[in-house]
Amino acid sequence: MRRLVLASSLVSLAVVTALTAAATTAGAAVPGVTPQAAKTALERAERALNAPETLSTAPAAGSRDATAALRDLAVALPALRGADRAAARDLLARPTDKRDRDYFGKEAADSPTCDADFCVHWTDKAANRPAKNVFDQILPAMTHSRTVENTNLGWKNPKSDGKRGARHGKGREGQVDVYVTNLGANLYGYASTDPGQKGRKRFAYLVLDNDYVDFPTGPVKSMQVTVAHEYNHILQFNYDVAEDLWLFEDTATWAEEQVYPEINDYLNYLPALAGKPEKPMTGSSIKIYAEAVWNHWLSGIYGKDVVRRTWQVSPKQRSFAVASYDKAIKKAGGPGFARELGGFFAATAEWRSLPIFPDNDVYPNVKRTAGLGAKSKRTKLDNTAYRLYDVDPSADPSVTLKVRADKGTRSSISLIGRQGGSTSGTVTLATKYLGKGGSGKVTLPNPGSFSRVTAMVANVDGRSSRKTRRGKRIYKSDGSTYRFHLEG
Repeated sequence: MRRLVLASSLVSLAVVTALTAAATTAGAAVPGVTPQAAKTALERAERALNAPETLSTAPAAGSRDATAALRDLAVALPALRGADRAAARDLLARPTDKRDRDYFGKEAADSPTCDADFCVHWTDKAANRPAKNVFDQILPAMTHSRTVENTNLGWKNPKSDGKRGARHGKGREGQVDVYVTNLGANLYGYASTDPGQKGRKRFAYLVLDNDYVDFPTGPVKSMQVTVAHEYNHILQFNYDVAEDLWLFEDTATWAEEQVYPEINDYLNYLPALAGKPEKPMTGSSIKIYAEAVWNHWLSGIYGKDVVRRTWQVSPKQRSFAVASYDKAIKKAGGPGFARELGGFFAATAEWRSLPIFPDNDVYPNVKRTAGLGAKSKRTKLDNTAYRLYDVDPSADPSVTLKVRADKGTRSSISLIGRQGGSTSGTVTLATKYLGKGGSGKVTLPNPGSFSRVTAMVANVDGRSSRKTRRGKRIYKSDGSTYRFHLEG
């Protein structure tokens, strides 16, 4: 049986892109957007829809970037003028609107098909007509996603869009509208809020590809996880449209696994995290989808409600993901974001032996650096980033990791030992939280008894109080220096 053993003297395991240059207050208002940030949002949305990037770090193909780009554009819309504003409205238009960049053609005579919660729209135009094997499973996938995410997990229902999308007397009861059209080879689908809305809570619609050919998980399964993912975005829009991008995506990818635990499409993203632990979690690269495992960690310790609560508290945390997580973790009885992140980072060193992570036996090994010993090493780490180092098991009675971090940088250090096989071993963790930076050490007894020993040095400081004029958060602890070595 796989289990986690903690050193007794150490901490327990249980331990918008808002595009704004100015501070905002809690409440319904969405942060203001600078003209520079609005222009950046328009350019990004055009790229996401016209030339979506593929998952270059994994054996997957396709992009999920369009939802985030359109969210940013919708928030930025009031700051755009003239031709830029018109272009933005075209990008945000529904596929049935002739202003839409890819008007999908005249709706089929019997479109949409609706139930009490959803309306699925399609066209008979040859280029955009849905494949029958995919189309027949869309409404069941939507219904299943709603059952799991709203009923089982307790998320708030989507905000009603009233009569938008209604046709032939159908869809007048605020159902979520789903449009099926040809999105090309590189785009899974997207959710978008309609333009013209104000405030943090908004209604939205969903767009799916018509056939999902050449996606890594197969057409129907690719559609199903896309539905689970994008529907979660629609729910998120009724909590806080202005939240940080990485919280949007790590949550929606986590939701895929809750709705379709047997599909495991999220595994395609894990190499992006495993290969670059030294990159911040708070970024905008493919890595943020892999960070679904952070939510698996939290929900495994505190229950699945902790993820939903992160969204519930978001408006009062000024749409700042780190603060939202911190509040939700503390409400669940945990130590807060920084300490918990240190525990998570340490756990990834041997996550293949920790059943708190689903499907962990096929997780990739997180990148390590060889050669840590008595000679002092030095590294720099930005916010929410870490490094792992191989430690040679020795016959010494114990091994100690000594670290000096920049003063004031919240940090975490660990020694992790595994006894037994890589997917069936017992893991012992010695960890210390340095809440004000400075010097600290951890000791692991009897290192020779382990199959593998790993040292971890982490910057777990996610504090930020301002942004650039283009809307990028500036994190207080970026570029922090760490000096460390081992003693026998």
